[in-house]
Amino acid sequence: MRVASCFAVAFLSLSLTPALGADTAIDRAKRDEIMAVPTGDRDMEAAFRKARETLTDFLALARAPRSSIDNMAVKIAIRDHGETEYFWVSPFKEKDGAFVGTINNTPRSVRNVKLGQMISFQSSDIVDWLYRENGKMFGNYTACVLLKQVPPSERKAFEREYGLNCESI
Repeated sequence: MRVASCFAVAFLSLSLTPALGADTAIDRAKRDEIMAVPTGDRDMEAAFRKARETLTDFLALARAPRSSIDNMAVKIAIRDHGETEYFWVSPFKEKDGAFVGTINNTPRSVRNVKLGQMISFQSSDIVDWLYRENGKMFGNYTACVLLKQVPPSERKAFEREYGLNCESI
């Protein structure tokens, strides 16, 4: 069994080893890269807890979003043959007491889902969430954990580019 989970961070993917030394976190995000994080990583577990603690409010907002809100997504784990990879699901909606949505990342380590595939899941499967409103991103606690691995100047540029505020997390 693998000792790391892969995080597809969609808009916010990071890698610790930039190709040719010239890539930034923004470049890697635009390529939808992933990053391996050790299973049980304390910071990532704290991000999962924060997302779950605030999930009820997020889902209420998702049921009746303000017109200024866009890019609502949830992150879920997909497991396949001892591998775990996390995917953003967007768009998504509630259906019959569960959720259905579209896988919004290219799989890198699991093979049982595909980019664009519809998938059903429970609220208990959600480990993170995000939405954008008026140029700012809310949620995406897992990205803030990953951003701790990049130089401060790159982290600040990334936060400005995506409107993410990791200071409050």
